[in-house]
Amino acid sequence: MNYKHMMLAVNFNEDAEQLVMKSAQQARLNQAQFSVIHIDPDFSKIYEGVREFNPERFDDKVHSQSVIAMKNLLKGADYPVYKHLFYAGYVEDQIIKAVGEYEIDLLIIGHHESTLFHQLTMSASEPLLRKMPCDILFVRLER
Repeated sequence: MNYKHMMLAVNFNEDAEQLVMKSAQQARLNQAQFSVIHIDPDFSKIYEGVREFNPERFDDKVHSQSVIAMKNLLKGADYPVYKHLFYAGYVEDQIIKAVGEYEIDLLIIGHHESTLFHQLTMSASEPLLRKMPCDILFVRLER
């Protein structure tokens, strides 16, 4: 199956660069559009929901440091980013909303090895797995 529009959900942990590179490679192999969504904790004070980042109208004074950092991280992807989304609010709901709105057919997220108890009680990926309307690719990340 070839995917048409892949979206990477990423944050700023130590694995972010590796995850961006692997995801961009998957998009390249599928010749798919590649979008990225991340959380902007500073933005949640003034807005809740999914919002698209438009580089043509980028103003450093308006956007938080996390948007600037994500823009710099994505430069290393060596693949064009179709949509750069950032969100505030309940993570799972906002990702599911973005998947529907932007017609995503593959969501890519990083995953660290964990116990079954952790997965069932504290994992952000478990609710996504149950509710996601598209395929999900978990990229194994080292601890």
